[in-house]
Amino acid sequence: MQDDDFDSQDELDDNTVQFVNRFEEMVKNQDQYFFDVDALLRITDYYLENGEHAKALEVSRYAHVLHPNSFEFLIKQAHLLSLAGQDQRALEILAEVERIAPFELEIYYLRGNIYNTLGEYKSALDNFHKALPLVESKDEIFLSIGITYQNMLNYDKAIEYLKRSIIANPEYELAMEELTACYGITGNLKDAASFFQNLIDEDPYSHIAWYNLGDVNCRLGLYDESLRAFDYCILIREDYMQAYLDQAHVLALTGQYESAIKRYKQTFDYYKPDAITYFNLAECYEKLEQMEDARLYYKKAVKQLPQLAQAWYGIALTLEYEDRWYEAIHYVRKALEKDNENGEYWLLLGDCEYNLNNFIEAEKCYKKVIEDDPGLIEGWMSYAHFLTETGRPEEACEMTNKGLTIHADSAELNFRQVANLYASGKVKESYSLLETSLDKGGENISFLFNLLPQIRDDKNLLSIISSKRFKP
Repeated sequence: MQDDDFDSQDELDDNTVQFVNRFEEMVKNQDQYFFDVDALLRITDYYLENGEHAKALEVSRYAHVLHPNSFEFLIKQAHLLSLAGQDQRALEILAEVERIAPFELEIYYLRGNIYNTLGEYKSALDNFHKALPLVESKDEIFLSIGITYQNMLNYDKAIEYLKRSIIANPEYELAMEELTACYGITGNLKDAASFFQNLIDEDPYSHIAWYNLGDVNCRLGLYDESLRAFDYCILIREDYMQAYLDQAHVLALTGQYESAIKRYKQTFDYYKPDAITYFNLAECYEKLEQMEDARLYYKKAVKQLPQLAQAWYGIALTLEYEDRWYEAIHYVRKALEKDNENGEYWLLLGDCEYNLNNFIEAEKCYKKVIEDDPGLIEGWMSYAHFLTETGRPEEACEMTNKGLTIHADSAELNFRQVANLYASGKVKESYSLLETSLDKGGENISFLFNLLPQIRDDKNLLSIISSKRFKP
């Protein structure tokens, strides 16, 4: 029986191609051939599926001339006109169809979608509600109503109708995705988890309910529960690729990089990996300090998606880790070609230039970081280090002081300034700043001693630390 079905489908496809060829022959010969309704519908759908909307519109117009009583072609015209942005003309045609066939579902469904696009949400809702009694399976209409309420920022009503859509079709992935998004916006993710758990109670073998429960638990920070839900999803449907990807993300998020790598690679059995998957794999290897493997996958990522600046930056980071400064510069410049405003990229370039003793170029980079991306605290730290190491402690003090106007509560930047003041001979000022800095992060006191090891012998400074009950 199954082989007969395949044979029938092949025959249908062959007939469609013959109809298309015959129609194109007619156009070429500037003639008029007769086609029945079924043949013209199949020709129209063929062009639609192949993205040739202008040809599909031409067929629907010819079909309406041949078969003026077949309103299907007018609806096709309206659909194609809406795709072309001719919404008003599409609405005029739908009004004409409504006079001919007032109980045709597609009129109201298509008109609702057009009004949604135009931002006329009340009219969209009116049409979707008119469509509801005309269809047995209401999941798509409920979804459209839910999305309309989303567009109106009425998330409570959106959630109500998205739930209806899922109850009508418990495997409706798009409705579940939209529902999770609405719950996320309203901050009611616990309610989302309860809803998906109820679906699972009714059907424990719903892989998509398990998947969405995993997604929601991840957003709630319940990572163990999230991993468990993804496990059940994969057990039920072994080839559900998104569950592998999201579980790998959670594993990486919780520092389980080797397990994350295993999950990412399992997706290769089911689909051709994309640049983002390669990038995520590379990041896991980088966290494990397996820089060769990290570099391999970063390179696979940029081969697929050359505009992915983060992957070029990732390659540079792996080379910096190995003190391969010249090569790192080449790749970080590639990243900057794609994203010239990223402070982290300029910072890495500055560090590479500094390690090659190209101090003028390094300083240009550090200046650009603090000017263009002052929120990046590492920029202030690195520039202060550069100024100190190049014998300019007074300038380091001035620069770090500016940084503290933005990052006043940063313990590390405060300790950096304590070290700057001490190194520039302003010892009493450094003592004073140390007292307030300890209140902001005394547990990081070892950072101060790494910056300026000689202060371990300063009894006054040690006394201040001791009085705050912090040990060096």
